Amino acid sequence: MFTRSNQISSPMLLPLIGSILATSVAVTLILVPPSRPSLSVAQLFLRAAVDLTIAACIHLATVWAIWRLIREYLHAPVSLLMLHIWAAIVWLPLVSLLNAEHSLWLCCIVPWACANAIIYLALWNDRFERSEPESPITHSSRQLFQGETVVPLWRTLLPYVAVVVATQAGIASLMSGSPWMAAGLFSICLLILLLGHPIVRPDRLRRQRRRFSKAAFLQTATAFFLLATALTPFLQRAYGVQSLNGLLAIRPPVIKSIQAGVPSSGYSGVILMLPPKPHPRIEPPTKSDQTSLSMALAKPVVIPFDGVYWYFKHPDLQPRRDARVQHGDPIKENVRSTDGHPLQMEAHQLLPSPVSLDCCHALRVELLNGDARPGIIRLEVRLKDTSLKNRQSISLGSIVIPSSQVKHISLTRPPVHESMRFELPAAARHHQFDEITLVIAPDRDRALAGSKIAIQNFVLMP
Repeated sequence: MFTRSNQISSPMLLPLIGSILATSVAVTLILVPPSRPSLSVAQLFLRAAVDLTIAACIHLATVWAIWRLIREYLHAPVSLLMLHIWAAIVWLPLVSLLNAEHSLWLCCIVPWACANAIIYLALWNDRFERSEPESPITHSSRQLFQGETVVPLWRTLLPYVAVVVATQAGIASLMSGSPWMAAGLFSICLLILLLGHPIVRPDRLRRQRRRFSKAAFLQTATAFFLLATALTPFLQRAYGVQSLNGLLAIRPPVIKSIQAGVPSSGYSGVILMLPPKPHPRIEPPTKSDQTSLSMALAKPVVIPFDGVYWYFKHPDLQPRRDARVQHGDPIKENVRSTDGHPLQMEAHQLLPSPVSLDCCHALRVELLNGDARPGIIRLEVRLKDTSLKNRQSISLGSIVIPSSQVKHISLTRPPVHESMRFELPAAARHHQFDEITLVIAPDRDRALAGSKIAIQNFVLMP
């Protein structure tokens, strides 16, 4: 079934390559995503239309300039050439935005754009322009005297094997968080399939070109709709946007690049707040009271977490005053760094009254791990007495979250409940604390995004 692909004429290839290079550079430099959620609904659609208009102007100018230089070698009218190449170029603004949002949907858009480029080159192959109809006598005599060619089995199966291997490698790259690698492998699969099967029929060449022209207009409308959808993370107010972002695997860059002493127009950090929960009166037992101690062993003291999550970057020790404050769930929210500097994530819980360290031997932390990315996550507990001037904290050490040590994590894995015990150091006796800080530290390779860790409760264990 797979035969040798028709040779593609180099003159028709030049406008395509030139438009891809010029439009890609312009889109990358000009069409920068918003630094914060500041778009209204009208501005969102206007932004999508402007992005496509800028890409279209650069595409038209580039194709027209190349056509003027080599029009003697091109057998296609410039208007039709612009329209057919536009079917591949129209996706570049969306690709640029999805790349900035680190979206997994790059693996679908890039191969689709490549498929349109291959179809354009097949429709304008020089071989179809120079072909002449063959007489029935010549055709019958050729069939009479032509011997049957036997194609080796390995040559027939080789393209299919390559497609299967490339598809599996693309899925593995997608699961490991490399959408560009997956997009390249999926594009290779499409290239093999399209070049191995007849795309164009010479007897229906004009009809196929007209259909491709209509498809170019339809793809423009589709690209506009998808581009507007990808811009939804930058809306000022929109209900259900976070659910839409999770469905489309969009991770909006909500943190601007920050450096010490350098002013920034974006957010220097994010403060994620939770709705308040009812707190029981904390009356931990004292070691001097044996009766209270025995009762506490049967009923440990549970402190529900309703504090805040901090996201910031070095050298800051906490989010600045211009940090973005919002309500949300750390498992559902997507907080990412956009400048290559790792994020620091902490969870803070204030207590209504100080608690003495003499009452307990351990502190248990109950949490949910909703992070499906590979890589270990460490959890460190710090206790602080805010009434002291120096406000030095007591570290209970760090422990690796067990569910983060799994090497192969399914993308659909539900959040895992974890219960981690931290022993109180003997040297910390006769101290008290009224604030619990949890430092959530992932591997540096995955520290560009906030970990999807949700603290549930603290349990005082006497």
